[in-house]
Amino acid sequence: MADKLSFDLEYCYGIPQFSEELEFTHKGYAIYAPNGVMKTSLTKTLLDVQNGNEPKDLAFPDRDSKCIITLNGDALKGEEVLVVRSYDETYSSGEVSTLLANSELKAKYEAVHKKIGDAKKNLDKKLRKLSGFGVRENIDPIIEGLFSKNYYEALLSVEGELNSLYKSGFSDAIYKVIFDPKVVNLLQEQGVETSVEEFAEKYDSLTEQSPILRQEFQYHNISQVQQQLKTNNFFDAGHSINLTDKGTDEKIEYGTDDELNEKITSEKLRILGDEELNKRFDNFNKKFKNKELQEFRDYITQNRHLLIELKDLSQFKRKLWLQYFLAAKKEFDELISEYKVGQLELTDIIRSAEADVNDWDAVITQFNQRFLHLPFKLKVANKSDVILKDLAPSINFVFEDNGEERVYKSTERSELIRVLSTGEARALYILNIMFEVHTRWKFRTKTLFVFDDIADSFDYKNKFAIIDYLEFIISAEDVSFLVIVLTHNFDFLRVIESRGICKTSQCRMAFRNENKVELEVFKRSDIGNPFNKWKTRLGEIIILVAYIPFLRNVIEYTKGKKNGDGSHNEDYQSLTNMLHFKDDVEALTVGDYRSVFERTLPDTTFPIRDNSETVIDLILDAADECLGKPDGINLEQKIVLSMAIRLKADKFTIEKIRSEDAEYVLPSSNQTPKLIRDYCKLFNNQHDEIAILRRVSLLTPSNIHLNAFMYEPILDMGYGELKQLYQDATNKLT
Repeated sequence: MADKLSFDLEYCYGIPQFSEELEFTHKGYAIYAPNGVMKTSLTKTLLDVQNGNEPKDLAFPDRDSKCIITLNGDALKGEEVLVVRSYDETYSSGEVSTLLANSELKAKYEAVHKKIGDAKKNLDKKLRKLSGFGVRENIDPIIEGLFSKNYYEALLSVEGELNSLYKSGFSDAIYKVIFDPKVVNLLQEQGVETSVEEFAEKYDSLTEQSPILRQEFQYHNISQVQQQLKTNNFFDAGHSINLTDKGTDEKIEYGTDDELNEKITSEKLRILGDEELNKRFDNFNKKFKNKELQEFRDYITQNRHLLIELKDLSQFKRKLWLQYFLAAKKEFDELISEYKVGQLELTDIIRSAEADVNDWDAVITQFNQRFLHLPFKLKVANKSDVILKDLAPSINFVFEDNGEERVYKSTERSELIRVLSTGEARALYILNIMFEVHTRWKFRTKTLFVFDDIADSFDYKNKFAIIDYLEFIISAEDVSFLVIVLTHNFDFLRVIESRGICKTSQCRMAFRNENKVELEVFKRSDIGNPFNKWKTRLGEIIILVAYIPFLRNVIEYTKGKKNGDGSHNEDYQSLTNMLHFKDDVEALTVGDYRSVFERTLPDTTFPIRDNSETVIDLILDAADECLGKPDGINLEQKIVLSMAIRLKADKFTIEKIRSEDAEYVLPSSNQTPKLIRDYCKLFNNQHDEIAILRRVSLLTPSNIHLNAFMYEPILDMGYGELKQLYQDATNKLT
């Protein structure tokens, strides 16, 4: 069953009204739309459908727009349409990374990282608790900044150091309080720094005077020992402990917890009760007047032994985190073990991912094979990262020339664009489209592709690569792909029709009248060679007149404008005089036309006509008949009207100019535009006539040729405009 796409639009980006149904007996449709008719407007409307937006009329925003587009009776969904504009520098496919999916490798990769991640969570939980941070705090930046390495390299760098490290007296210090950014800023101020050094100097002196304390064994250290002995029932079991007087080497025995605690307390009071030390601590403490720093002030008051460490903050920070690692040694070792084993497994997985042949490779290969005339080849630079880490794909552009190679990375896009031509840069856009198409094919996504002059700005070599790719989309099997190609390039239409991308029955020409846009069906002969069908219809006056410029082209291409001796080819000149109002044009008859015709096309029968009839009357009669023809493609009617309009304009301007200058010599080339220019100089106050002549210059081709390349300007002319201009020339240019 053929798919049916229906449009019911009003006031959508300049489209006044558009109601059409396209029946897809073949997957491809082509709509040839002259500039300004509807191509851009329809593209914007379908883009709105794709993006879930409501179309509007930008010029008249107060108008109520209507947009009903259905596919097989159901509203067309955004995910069912993909509009491909002629060029969008910012476009990139949102589904590209799915083409690199390898579920087996990805599962293995994620399993390894889960083991490592779980072990890291356990260690981080312990470290956060030790350092005073909440459960959501990210401590990775602290560790990485402290050791100037990434998280895992930092842990590996201290693994050996931890094995020979012992618990210190500040292992339970709270990092979050001590190294609060505001505290650190204050501690680094000159006055505060001096107070810390003075306190540390006096503290060290008092410690040195103690018989049992040492720089490496201070009162808080012995207090920790006492707590451990008490917790483990050391004294209750009948044991005792000796402390050595460093002055006399005498060992003093303590047999109970109370005795030892009393000695510790006395040493603490001796040091912290020192009047000079307290004075220096007060000098330090009074610096903390800010309310936000009170927590640190209260904490350091209870832990004055930490103050001596603050004279070297960076060193203290490192020692403190090593103590945290030591306190979390079990979790630390488990993470290091999982990480080392995991790295070996990941190396194998990444190697397999890089070697994996997948959809990305297929698209890149297609691109390189289709766009043979680009100066670079493409290569996926981070395939394993995209497969395993869900990172954005990165493509390298490899240029090779005489054995030299230059690689541009994705991050060097702006530099790359400067190197490439416009067409080559557009090829990068096509690459993203190819990824999107392949993704939709892979997942069998029902899609209406709308290509808006996709081949614009490509040279012919790469233009055919685009055409070849359109053919590839049309022929995709086992997937519901439909294609609409919008173009204002008639030659492009001819090519895609000849390649079967869009069958003749599904080629349309858009034209606009005052209230609506309509589509006219192209006939095969309209696209291929209209002159073949004209041969059998020479009895129709319009066809007979339209044959004049064609016949002139035949002579030009077979015999040339001039003879071998350099003289003008009389037959060519005679037909040229029929297309321009020359001095002898009114004397030319149908008989003259017949003679040239039969000499040039002896196997084609010229119709029976009155040979004495003037050619100019023949042309004007044919033009009058065109006025009754309905709007449509109207190739032959447009040719005839263009000829008649120019003859009327030429006759009018020549007669007017010669009324002022009887010796005026007609231009030998580009006659019509030169006549209009000269008329405007002489009669610059004739505003109505000048306005009509300017329309003649704009709407009628300066040289009416009927070869493949000249179909487009003739077809692009609005039929309604030509009819109106002919009538205005008839009524006012007299």
